[in-house]
Amino acid sequence: MKKHICAIIVLALAVFSAYAQQPNPASDFRFVEHNGEIAIRGYEGTSKNVIIPEKINNLPVTVIDQYAFQEKELTSVVIPHSVTSIEKYAFAKNQLTSVIIPHSVTTIGTRAFFNNQLTSLTIGNGVTNIGNQAFGSNQLTSLIIPDSVINIENYAFSDNQLTSLTIGKSVTTIKGSAFYENQLTSVTIPDCVTTIGGEAFSKNQITRVTIPKDTKVSSTTFDEGVRKTRQ
Repeated sequence: MKKHICAIIVLALAVFSAYAQQPNPASDFRFVEHNGEIAIRGYEGTSKNVIIPEKINNLPVTVIDQYAFQEKELTSVVIPHSVTSIEKYAFAKNQLTSVIIPHSVTTIGTRAFFNNQLTSLTIGNGVTNIGNQAFGSNQLTSLIIPDSVINIENYAFSDNQLTSLTIGKSVTTIKGSAFYENQLTSVTIPDCVTTIGGEAFSKNQITRVTIPKDTKVSSTTFDEGVRKTRQ
């Protein structure tokens, strides 16, 4: 009898788990169709844990439009592999603690995840551009920039708690204040980087840094007193 009851409980939990992981219904979103694709314009649901559907009306969801999920008190979000673009302020000012950017995404816009509570971030190996303050004002302690990324814009990861940073092998430009006000003690600048903007690594705990010989660096890129050598 006990085995029978346990089996029923296990089955019920499995059904509940499967149901809980289903994408939100289309009615939870405001969206528009363009050229056979869906752009989500807003969120009308009540759940703070959102799973964005891969398709709506049998069309792929490819764009999370500007401001779509801003200030919705979200605590978690699952972004489908159909999405190619996350526009400005798309998920700004929520309570997200963890985000996985799928490989399908190529662009992350200005302040897309600004002012959340992110402690975990995985950026897919399809992203080429990370916008201004895209992940600013979070709680990230470690970060891997994938090899697909070319540009890191102003203040992209400012005001976090980074102690570990890996910069991908295709990054050419790190703009002003990109990693401003973190807790980095060291950083490795790969040879692919051609330009680093002012205050990009200031307000950290870096004491010395090695810079590729052809990389253009502003006089304010690092804090005053940081020992800089060229290789």
